Amino acid sequence: MPRKVKLLPRAQKELEALPFAIQDQIIAKLDLLRDFPEIGPAMFDAFQGYRALLAAKNSYRTVYRIISNDLVEVAYIRHCARQTRLRLIRGKE
Repeated sequence: MPRKVKLLPRAQKELEALPFAIQDQIIAKLDLLRDFPEIGPAMFDAFQGYRALLAAKNSYRTVYRIISNDLVEVAYIRHCARQTRLRLIRGKE
């Protein structure tokens, strides 16, 4: 039975702010999580327990976690360049 994919309010807001073409590509990837929740590699450190999935020509990262056999929860969706800038600002490479 396929799992439910739930977007947290932050992820929903981030998705809605994107152009429709990008939204469609991200939603197509999110649909994969229904049947293949472990498709994204596991994250570590502060993101222990979460997984990441790239979409839209690997430009957007979706961070999610498997809550149960029936539910996958999407924490946020961000452009990958935004992540790089944050690491540079914080002094981490």
